[in-house]
Amino acid sequence: MNRAIATLLAAFAALAPPALAAAQEYTQGTSYVEPRGGVYATTNPNVNVVGTYGGAAGHYVADGVAIEAEGLGYAVDQTTKTPTPLGMASRQETTNAAGVAAMARWNFVRTPKGTLFVGAGGGGVFSDKELPYNGSKQAGTGQADLGASVALGKNVSLKAAGRYQHLGAFSDNGVNSVGGNIGLKISF
Repeated sequence: MNRAIATLLAAFAALAPPALAAAQEYTQGTSYVEPRGGVYATTNPNVNVVGTYGGAAGHYVADGVAIEAEGLGYAVDQTTKTPTPLGMASRQETTNAAGVAAMARWNFVRTPKGTLFVGAGGGGVFSDKELPYNGSKQAGTGQADLGASVALGKNVSLKAAGRYQHLGAFSDNGVNSVGGNIGLKISF
């Protein structure tokens, strides 16, 4: 996965015209908004894939260090199991959820053409059905990011991140997921 992200970032860096690769703002006092979406594989045998969509808003509290609030919608493809007189019946369904999280992000490499960053945070997720089917409708989340951004303009950058995310209990009633998200960061 890291090789794929590095290849994607190298391609964007090579294709970005020099006039568009102006310095990005990662200084104290800068704020940003970022629409983003992602796809994640899971280790839970009852959850196939997790898709996310939404965004974040953040503020740099120190040079290179941001605090952000993230709001995401989730579409979770999962298998539900129901006991029947003949055994267990299973079916595929999509569970919808909404989540909020607070994240801290450190841009440890900052150049005029892009950044490398790490981030971590947590929050909660609230779904219309149990997530996974033997879990609950409300659960805590924890997440960690490793990613990069490429400048598209003075205040606009394309961001890609690999993410580990945990939803719910640390048992077979929870979901561990690994995947990535991509976003368009607009600083002001």
